[in-house]
Order: sequence, then structure tokens, then C-alpha cells
Amino acid sequence: MPRPWKNSLCNCMPCGLCLKGTFCTCILVGQNHERITSNVRQPDTTSGWCAGWMGLQCFLGAGFILQMLDRMEMTEKYDLEGGSCGACCRAFCCGCCEAIQMKKELDYLQLEGGATPMGGATGYIPQGEKMVAQPQGGPQHY
Repeated sequence: MPRPWKNSLCNCMPCGLCLKGTFCTCILVGQNHERITSNVRQPDTTSGWCAGWMGLQCFLGAGFILQMLDRMEMTEKYDLEGGSCGACCRAFCCGCCEAIQMKKELDYLQLEGGATPMGGATGYIPQGEKMVAQPQGGPQHY
């Protein structure tokens, strides 16, 4: 069963991220793409995807198409709620908010250990019993 997103579409804080998403959306979209496709935690500032988004956005007003494709891949890879119609609507109606939401969700999933691709668990997994150290025989004299 798909998991819900931890970050809402309209949660644009902190202020620096909000400014980056609003005025430098192409950079944020490129970084998100690199993190989704190659699991890079700290991507480069610019990439081919960034340039592609900028070209599509400037000449055709269609940068949202690349965002939609990334969102669909991310929902499948991390087993998140959402489908192609919702991805298209979010990317088209508010591309900067969508890019910010994806960045924050990737931070949660990759940096804080929320999940691994295909829904695997990371981090500490409780084993049910406590570990107890017991002596291994009598005292050792050397």
C-alpha cells in the first residue's frame, strides 16, 4: 500500500528553499532529478535536466513535463501515494511548490533514512529482545 507524503505541497519553508524554488526552479528540478535517478545525496548545482527544464519552460512553457516525469518515477520508486494525473496537475499548476515538496520528501527519504527504493527499511530495526552481555567463562590470566 502506498505511503502518504510527509510534506504538503504548500509547505515552502524554510525561506531559503522557498526563494530557491521560486526564482531558481530549474536548479531545484535538476537536483531532484539527479537524486531520484542516481541516489546522489548532494547533487551538483546544475545538470542537463536543469538545462532541459529551462529550455522547455522558456520556449514552450512546458517545463512541467520533466517535473511530472520525475514525480511519477519518485512515487513508484519510493512507493508514495499519487498517480500520473495528480503529478501532471501539481507540476503544471504550481511547479515551484511541487519542486520544493519533492526536495523536502527526498531529504526525508534519503538523508533521514525514511525509506530506501522499493520500500525497504533503513536504520535501526528493533529485534524484539534486548542484547545482554554475559561473561564467557572464568577470568583469564595472562
